[in-house]
Amino acid sequence: MLRFDHIAIGCATLEQGAAYLADKTGLTVPVGGEHPLMGTHNLVMSLGVDTFFEVISINPSAPKPSHPRWFGLDGATFTAPRPHTWILNSDNLDEDLAKAKSLGVDLGTPTTQTRSDMTWRFAVRDDGAIPLDGAAPMIMEWPEMPAHPASKMTDLGARIKSIALRSPHAAILNNLLNTLGDGNMPIEITDSSDTKLTMTLNLNDGRDVVLN
Repeated sequence: MLRFDHIAIGCATLEQGAAYLADKTGLTVPVGGEHPLMGTHNLVMSLGVDTFFEVISINPSAPKPSHPRWFGLDGATFTAPRPHTWILNSDNLDEDLAKAKSLGVDLGTPTTQTRSDMTWRFAVRDDGAIPLDGAAPMIMEWPEMPAHPASKMTDLGARIKSIALRSPHAAILNNLLNTLGDGNMPIEITDSSDTKLTMTLNLNDGRDVVLN
């Protein structure tokens, strides 16, 4: 079964991403850490007990990996930061990847990722790309633990109000969620000729901020 886990803002540099979030929300998103296998690093904040917000970019201080980076970052261009992908948490990654493939969505193969003292499994395609023209979710699996990692992240009071995805592959994606999802996804997927991910955050001061 798949559950919503987090959303990732892509950016050219973490400095660019931090400035974008500060300008849009007034929040300073704390540093998360580095992903050695992928040559990336991030900022993270909690959006609740089992959901979080990530800002991710290529780490200029890390060696370039011998394989393509995840999230299609090698081929991505960020003139400005934007919502880049959404990530679902699986309770059986191998099984859900096989089921997704049977539905026509190849989400990749499991890899083991680390950040500081954290370890998890994350599906990545050989080319590093996000399937379905960048519209498909990325799928991961946390190890068994007493609480979701979001519960240990800094909580600045922001919460998801809504996530909207426009995609030419809306029918495939909705079928994927209807078949494998837990029925509680905060995302609405509609048909469109282009791919566009938009997120609305509700802030602690009551404001709603649209990120697109």
